[in-house]
Amino acid sequence: MSPWVIIVILGACAIAYAFIMPKKNKAQEPGHQLVQEMESTLEHYMAEIESDNEALIQRVAEMKGEAAAADQRMQIQLEELQQRLNELEKNKAAETNRVPPASVDHLNGLQAQALVDSVREDASKQGSESEPPQLEQEPVNERESIKDRYSELFHLYNEGRSVDAIAKQTGIQRGEVQLILQLAEREEG
Repeated sequence: MSPWVIIVILGACAIAYAFIMPKKNKAQEPGHQLVQEMESTLEHYMAEIESDNEALIQRVAEMKGEAAAADQRMQIQLEELQQRLNELEKNKAAETNRVPPASVDHLNGLQAQALVDSVREDASKQGSESEPPQLEQEPVNERESIKDRYSELFHLYNEGRSVDAIAKQTGIQRGEVQLILQLAEREEG
């Protein structure tokens, strides 16, 4: 073959290749667009989780402050009651030495009644002022399973509902629903 024929054949191959290349790029663009959409969705989800975490941290800090203030108030009240008890014991010891033995039982009854009255008086004073929030202590229960805590979610899931439908009906975010379902699978396994 002559050199000009080889050049013509190579040129034709290059032109054919040039026509084929743009078609490949067009075929790849929807995949690239899908990846970008997924990335933006994940970024939005991460931003949402971050804002939820910040709100949760703020609430925990508020609760911690409230608990510390309530603890401090309780500690002060306990110290005051301890001082009163010590004073009453001193008074009892002093009066026991002065009172004849026959009236000791009567005196003990009066002192107990005075102590009860003073405690009630303190409680009513605190009740009339701003009453501090009482921290409720829950009894230690056995650890609930995740299916017990999210029974509605698992009921809908067992009915065959999609994750999106469950999220809409329960008001729980889609990612949380998925996480709860995965945790339940791990718990069972």
